[in-house]
Amino acid sequence: MCQPLCSSEVDTMRVLLIMKSAVLAVAIMTCAALLPGQSRSSHWYDHAVIYEIYPRSFQDTNGDGIGDLNGITERLDYLKQLGVDAIWITPFFPSPNVDFGYDVSDYMNVAPEYGTLKDWDRLVTEANKRGIRILVDFVLNHTSDQHPWFKESRSSRDNPKRDWYVWRSGGGPKQPPTHWTSIFGGYTWTWDNKTQQWYYHIFAPQQPDVNWANPALRKAMFDVVRFWLNHGASGFRLDATPYLFEDPAFPEDPNPPQAGAPAALEPYNSGRPENHEVLRQMRKILDGYPHDPVLLGESSTATIADLAKVYGANRDEIQLPMDFLFGNLTALNAGIFKKQVDAAELQLSGQTPVFFFSSHDHPRQWTTFGNGKNNDQIAKLTATLTLAQRGCVLLYYGEELGMGNMPAGELKLVPTGPKRPRADDRDGERTPMQWNDALNAGFSTGSPWLPVETGYKRYNVVTEQRNSSSIYSWYTQLLRLRHENPALRDGDYLPLESGNPDVLAFGRQASPTDVVLIVLNTSAKEQQADISGMPGQWQGSHRMLMASPAADAPRSQSFTVAPYGVFIAALQ
Repeated sequence: MCQPLCSSEVDTMRVLLIMKSAVLAVAIMTCAALLPGQSRSSHWYDHAVIYEIYPRSFQDTNGDGIGDLNGITERLDYLKQLGVDAIWITPFFPSPNVDFGYDVSDYMNVAPEYGTLKDWDRLVTEANKRGIRILVDFVLNHTSDQHPWFKESRSSRDNPKRDWYVWRSGGGPKQPPTHWTSIFGGYTWTWDNKTQQWYYHIFAPQQPDVNWANPALRKAMFDVVRFWLNHGASGFRLDATPYLFEDPAFPEDPNPPQAGAPAALEPYNSGRPENHEVLRQMRKILDGYPHDPVLLGESSTATIADLAKVYGANRDEIQLPMDFLFGNLTALNAGIFKKQVDAAELQLSGQTPVFFFSSHDHPRQWTTFGNGKNNDQIAKLTATLTLAQRGCVLLYYGEELGMGNMPAGELKLVPTGPKRPRADDRDGERTPMQWNDALNAGFSTGSPWLPVETGYKRYNVVTEQRNSSSIYSWYTQLLRLRHENPALRDGDYLPLESGNPDVLAFGRQASPTDVVLIVLNTSAKEQQADISGMPGQWQGSHRMLMASPAADAPRSQSFTVAPYGVFIAALQ
């Protein structure tokens, strides 16, 4: 993860600005020449806004305190009005909920707490009426230890499904095959006393990894893909894609993490070359279906070069690998933002980048980047940073309201029970959606599985829809502009220089005369910007499209920006 720039790095940045501007101008003109005046996008997902829904927390329709599929159907008009193109629903399959659905016990059904397959089919039908696509969260690296496949696999060493999972003998019950650590801490191996072998799990012991090298397992997983496509899914968000294979030699880690520390991305446990064949085969299945279904990958990588490989050498693997190099940022720092945005826009060979900050695994950006005083204004800034980019953007439910994380101290007081079988530190970003300021924020008539976050009286849909300066109003205006403005919809990215390490500036260009300038001040003080790198001459007809706080369009390339100020201006 990147760290904030130190003072020497800032000084160096100032010195290099002039040199970088000249180089960037040449690069920009070359990039813009790829498709002059034309749309770069050829698929719906190339500029899509995909809204992630944690179904347990979105809308409860039967009063049991747990959200359900019918709740999503009930709120489709809200999503249409907001302006999203698709929704990604985190796992709603039957599950023991050791990892809240990411431990699947039946891939081809709906968990009773979420509804039925009939409810799913109705959701798809109603979403299609509104032009909203739905992505299924496919957990393809592992199953639950309660899945029938694993129960058969562990029943005996000669069971036909034994090789559907990763089993090794090691040195007996006290000596695992390796001392690798899991994502959740502890060893990646669990001893099975009945069959006297260890099984592998990069996550929890109750989430055994499947063996993608086994043809029968692979066919069964691909049958799951076809099942949901046949039930109207528009594609899949692929969970934990880097971990499908392990080094078959199972070498020891020469630099093991400290005891109890989570695993890191290593050559032996992630990003294996064998992954590519599986993803190509899965992509081929999708390509055989109509309406352009897509793969959105949880594609955590160590470098931008590694991320570029996830698309496939022939662009025939994951169309939308999530950029965790950007998504894992936590510092409100223009220089760091610029480094990662430039990398995503300029070092992926023109393929579609995927920007996000918040998710079911990431603290909410209102909390992450907020300073306790200017959180709402900063939320508008971070929204603009993602939604003004070329590429696909992921929104997490409630992000458009400024929902915050439940404080850790409050979360620790929430008891476990049937509705919350285990405490999870990530539950702080999984609190119920805030629809209004009534009891339980309009999420449920019963007792919610998690308490509503305490800020719901102010940050909720009904209240913010009445306020033209709310975070919600900013998001809806920004989403509408993204869809309607040619430069913001599918224009080229222009990596500009602001002349100030606290100001991020970039442009979007649909044609030589249709350019949009985006400027973000990431500091608490007014800053001076001096824009360079714009192709051609600074044009004379400028129009402010959006600004917070209110501001006039810049008349020249030198201007001031308010503290945490953000604006989008058309330079025509």
